Amino acid sequence: MPNPYSLDLRARILKDYDVGVPVEDLVAHYAVSRSWLYSLLQLRRETGSIAPRPHRRGRKQKLAPFEKEVRQLVAAHPDATLVEFCEMLSKQVSVSTTALCDFLRHLKITRKKDSLCYRTATKRCHRKTRRVEETPRSHRHRKIRFH
Repeated sequence: MPNPYSLDLRARILKDYDVGVPVEDLVAHYAVSRSWLYSLLQLRRETGSIAPRPHRRGRKQKLAPFEKEVRQLVAAHPDATLVEFCEMLSKQVSVSTTALCDFLRHLKITRKKDSLCYRTATKRCHRKTRRVEETPRSHRHRKIRFH
């Protein structure tokens, strides 16, 4: 989000407006939008102040009251998936995997896991490299076969 306009600029615009400069001229001269200027006038009329309103943060996270429990679960079960964590937390709060992932990111808890196939080192999990075999049909066209 961009920074709000400075108090100095706000004061200069309102001073010119109070003197009687038309709104269109103010918008063109100070390179601000007409809607912002009307919002500034409304703010001054309603509150008496021209300071920008404080930035409101988004919604509070649903898991915020359960931070301690989440940290304990992650420490106790480092290999659990997000779905498993959601099931463990279902006794206390109903939460989606997306909300849990966002909350873990907010807590700066990273979970890097090896998948099961790499831990057990089975051959079927590793990608097979394909051999390329060329069979000449003619001097102009070559057919490539993948195995």
